[in-house]
This record gives sequence, C-alpha cells and structure tokens, in this order.
Amino acid sequence: MSSLKRKCPFSSTSPQQFKTHITLKEAAKLNNDLLREMMDKTRNLLVEGQQGYWNSPPPPPAVVQQTTTSPLQCFSCKSGDPSRSCYHCARYSCTPCSRVCVGCEEVFCSLCSVLDYNTPQTREFCLSCVA
Repeated sequence: MSSLKRKCPFSSTSPQQFKTHITLKEAAKLNNDLLREMMDKTRNLLVEGQQGYWNSPPPPPAVVQQTTTSPLQCFSCKSGDPSRSCYHCARYSCTPCSRVCVGCEEVFCSLCSVLDYNTPQTREFCLSCVA
C-alpha cells in the first residue's frame, strides 16, 4: 500500500469558494438607495421614540412608606437609645456609636468620621477636618 495521497484534480489557479453571509449593512454600502432607506428608518424610529417620551405624562411621585420601627433609633447598632444626632447627615446614633471630632468638636456618626491611628492615641476626625 502506498501512503501517498492522490493529487488534487482542480488546478491551483481556481479561486477558493467560501460560504459568506452578507449582512444588510454591508449590502447597503454597495447600494446607496438601500443605505438611504436604512438611515431614514433609523431616524424615524429615533424621532418617534423622542416624541413618545416627551408627550407621555410624567410618572407618579414615589410613595415613601414609613417603617414600623421607631425613628429615634441608632442607625448603626439599632438600639432604642439614640442620644446624639450627626452634625453632617443628621442620623441618630447612641453614645458608643457616635464620635466627637478633634478639630471642630462636633458630634458625627461612624460614616461621617474617620479614625486616625498615626499617634499613640486614636484620634477621631470628621470628613471636613481630615481633608
């Protein structure tokens, strides 16, 4: 048995034929009328969408539902004994969760203040004084 393959019966000069799919956009590049039709259809869809948006009535305002918990509650630990209000965001916090800024000496919550560990004593700063 011979391990040689038979030669290709087609000449080497024949072009290779590939199956290709031409999209509508590629076809439109070849045909100006088709391209103009596509552009007009797109523009009409955009104009109709814009007119529909501006002519529709505004959505109703969102309804805010009150929670069943007491509004005077520490936002951090959820204890029912908030004694202080944050100077920046007005959230209520209890004494262990609130911090007094070293710079301005106002009371801040844990989200509106940062701790500074650069000295032997931990110092508390509000976001305005730390900058």
